[in-house]
Amino acid sequence: MNQENNMTTTYDIIGDVHGHHAKLKVLLEKLGYEKLKGSWAKPGHKAVFVGDLIDKGPAPASVLTVVRDMVEAGNAMMVIGNHELNWIQEAADHTDDLMAFLDATDRHYCRRKLTAKFKYEPERLRDLFLWLRNQPLFIDQDDLRVVHACWNDDAIATLKQADIEVMDNKALTSYRDMYSDIYLAIDLVVAGCAHRFPASNPDSGFLSDRNRIRWWPENNVAIYPNEIQPEAAELPVPEPSQPPVFFGHYAMVGTPDLLGKNVAGVDFAAAYGGSLTAYRHVAGAPLDRQQFVT
Repeated sequence: MNQENNMTTTYDIIGDVHGHHAKLKVLLEKLGYEKLKGSWAKPGHKAVFVGDLIDKGPAPASVLTVVRDMVEAGNAMMVIGNHELNWIQEAADHTDDLMAFLDATDRHYCRRKLTAKFKYEPERLRDLFLWLRNQPLFIDQDDLRVVHACWNDDAIATLKQADIEVMDNKALTSYRDMYSDIYLAIDLVVAGCAHRFPASNPDSGFLSDRNRIRWWPENNVAIYPNEIQPEAAELPVPEPSQPPVFFGHYAMVGTPDLLGKNVAGVDFAAAYGGSLTAYRHVAGAPLDRQQFVT
């Protein structure tokens, strides 16, 4: 999704928050943001959230509220992650009936924290949900590119050609058409999963072998041991001459480092006790490992 860019902007790209509102508050303060007119803000800066705002942590409702307020005030942008995508998939058919919507949300045990928070104001939760459905699957600007999991030019082109930028009804219907080009593109961009289609696959009952992949060019970080370990993939990597790519999703551990000349991951396992991490990117500047903030 193309957004208005400003070459004087500094982007603070923030990793997967996963319901850790306290960590988010501390990181925003460390980045120099202040609460102004009900929204966290810093002049000349814009926060960019790479998705997975919800699930796992203790306060997903507070995180969603903070991020929506920042986005609506023009102080932030975001892309949706696989956890938001899963919620959309499970609850989108039930928003006309509040009780059915709450039941659909409750099916995932982590999301019971959302329904509990809005027990007496369920319409506010539905409003947050509908707002999420209008947040982009990717950000493609002249000065930065952002996805939750995997930047792949072919997948992004597939979504653009189909005029799919957010998880509206058109996108959801296409996504539910398993193994369609749109399904495969969204699964790669948002969930970091690629599919291999063997001649026969009788044991699994599925047509494909689906695996989370490591697509970035430099393998100089580890993945949290309890997370899904990605397989190396022979996919085209972002060209160094192109705008930098930022992503989350993979729950990396260790000292934050670049994963290519113009590639940086910002999910350093905040959901598992790690630090919530950001990268401070001055528009037009080359990437520098010193710009990570935890």
